[in-house]
Amino acid sequence: MRYMMFVKMDPNAGPPPAALMEAVETEIQQQYADGILLDADGLGPAVEIRLNAGEVTHVDGPFAEAKEVAGGFSLFEVRSEEEALELGRRMVQLHVDLWPGQDVTVEMRPLFGPPAPAE
Repeated sequence: MRYMMFVKMDPNAGPPPAALMEAVETEIQQQYADGILLDADGLGPAVEIRLNAGEVTHVDGPFAEAKEVAGGFSLFEVRSEEEALELGRRMVQLHVDLWPGQDVTVEMRPLFGPPAPAE
């Protein structure tokens, strides 16, 4: 089963400490080696395309009303929900250990793809 992980934090948090980035890079390399990480990257400013009352509009971020932004994502292939949640807990723990005082939210979402082709 596939899970998407978003790491969200205060948009004014500033750049993360180098030690955190190095630890995250080490974690990512291990997850690729373990065959569970399919893709990961940082996210730039968002553009929303909205349909409201029949009118389509584009809104460029960052959004002033946002209390947190998704700064990156990872796409995993895992064996269970528990394994996905453990990956999320490990990402939070890296922030606890290497960026004390910074609030962070890790969101884990299962992906629902098309049904497997018949054999």
